[in-house]
Amino acid sequence: MSDTNAAEELISLLRLEREAIRSADFSDLVGLSDRKERAMAALTILDGDTVERIRALARENQTLLASALAGVRAAQARLKTIVTAAKGFESYDKEGRPRPIRRGNGDFERRA
Repeated sequence: MSDTNAAEELISLLRLEREAIRSADFSDLVGLSDRKERAMAALTILDGDTVERIRALARENQTLLASALAGVRAAQARLKTIVTAAKGFESYDKEGRPRPIRRGNGDFERRA
């Protein structure tokens, strides 16, 4: 494969990767990763413009992946908070002693 073909293949794969990230098709990223490695291995000499195009696409994909990961982590943290809150919480009685408040044991007052 010539450098031009390898570079165009890599650019095409980076664009496919961007679309997979944007559409949350993360399972597609594994196969794309292997193909990107092969395309990069075929590269030998590139002009500066091509290198900059590849670098810009790779940076954009890195930013998108970091944002996706941050979103997943935020969702996990929120779910943990919800699960913890659903189990109840600790409060204090009038003497200042810790007292668990749990759902379903009559400690919650529900109002319509």
